[in-house]
Amino acid sequence: MEIVLKLLDWSLRQNWALGGPIVCLMVLMFIPALRNTADNPSDRAYWRDLLRHDRPAERYRSVMRKGLNWLDSRLSAHEAPQGPAQKAWSYGLLNATMALALAYPILAITIQLLCGSAIDFGGQEVMAASPPQARIFTAVWLGSSVLVYLFSGASKSRWRWTLVILATGILLLGLIFADGFAVPGNIAVAGTVAVASVGAGTVAFTGPVAFAGAVAGVGAVAFVVAATSAGTVAGAEERSSRPMARRLLFCGVLVALLIVAIKMPDDFGAGQRNQAVFFMLTMGVLPLVNAVFDFASVGLTRYLLRLGLEQKRAAWPAVLDGLGGIAIFFALGCTLIAFVTFVVPADGVPLVDLTQLFADMRRAPGDYIWLMVTLFSTLIPTLLHLSVAVLTLGLQYPAGVRNFVAGLLERGEQSGQAALLSGICICAMITIALWCPIWIFTFVITHDHGAIVNAVLWGFEAFAWAIGGI
Repeated sequence: MEIVLKLLDWSLRQNWALGGPIVCLMVLMFIPALRNTADNPSDRAYWRDLLRHDRPAERYRSVMRKGLNWLDSRLSAHEAPQGPAQKAWSYGLLNATMALALAYPILAITIQLLCGSAIDFGGQEVMAASPPQARIFTAVWLGSSVLVYLFSGASKSRWRWTLVILATGILLLGLIFADGFAVPGNIAVAGTVAVASVGAGTVAFTGPVAFAGAVAGVGAVAFVVAATSAGTVAGAEERSSRPMARRLLFCGVLVALLIVAIKMPDDFGAGQRNQAVFFMLTMGVLPLVNAVFDFASVGLTRYLLRLGLEQKRAAWPAVLDGLGGIAIFFALGCTLIAFVTFVVPADGVPLVDLTQLFADMRRAPGDYIWLMVTLFSTLIPTLLHLSVAVLTLGLQYPAGVRNFVAGLLERGEQSGQAALLSGICICAMITIALWCPIWIFTFVITHDHGAIVNAVLWGFEAFAWAIGGI
């Protein structure tokens, strides 16, 4: 274990693109269904058939169909008798995206702080960098809780709720000991909210009842931030179990409350305007808007993939998926720009100086990684689709590797060493498939000194100029 930790520490220090895949491989190895594939006859036969199959198109459809069926069973149980559009944009999907939308910005901020960077906003530091011992404690504390939540979501055992209780206990215990490790209070609270949202979103896959806590969390946080900025205290929204339209109406009501909280006070932020704006946008506006656009993006990907499987023509739906993801990404950015342009406090000073924001993002893009990660979350479904395509090709080429792993699976029933090695190889294939789109995406946005990112910023800047934001 000591060697593994030293290897992990070295790889993370060298480059995140090297350390990230190693962390991903370790996480996958902790999942029994992947680590012990050779011990389960059905899993062993499934992977062996995939590796022995010589037709990549059929393999792609097989892998994609199984993944979509699994998602439908978790997210579209009530829409199963209905058409493909209702199954794609299902009530369960809205539940999950609303829970995860709150986690995206907070997780991105937490990760940036764990990497030793401060959080700047509007030219001012809103969260200072933490000392090394605080970052190590926070990484172990939040990471272990997330892993247990993920295991509970993937588990089919009747004891999965015990894992949920254990993960929540780790989360609460960490809050108690955070002071002793010099973890700043705002980081501890933000990390706790983020992990709780991830846990709610993960557990939501096991049933619709679990989402009640997630919606309450999103609504409560957004509402409390709004009330704090306005200088009032209000109760959290009552939990709702109504259909999807009520969920969307709930989001609309929260946005309206945020607008009122911004426009009513004469002195917005009460002397701490920059921090009030930062937390208003991070904990309120971003999650609420992002939830709706993520819902549209994931639903579009699911619909187009199912359409491609039924028509056995995957190329054209894949192209439409990519174009749709890009369009939704720009729609999300333009919506946020329009919000900060037209929702102006009573003193007449805009929430965000867009001219300075664009200039800061060009000058020091590293300070705004958290914002970029949040915005690019709408492209995650498209990147996952690309991962499946990469996995399909990885199972096809080179043939020597797949035949080698298939042979290990066949010998795994009699040999424990072969079984372990086959599990490692399968986890490595999945890791490469997951990280290839990330490597490609990183290369695209960093190529030619970030020419594509500058072009995207220019597009958003042009929209802000067109509506009078700059």
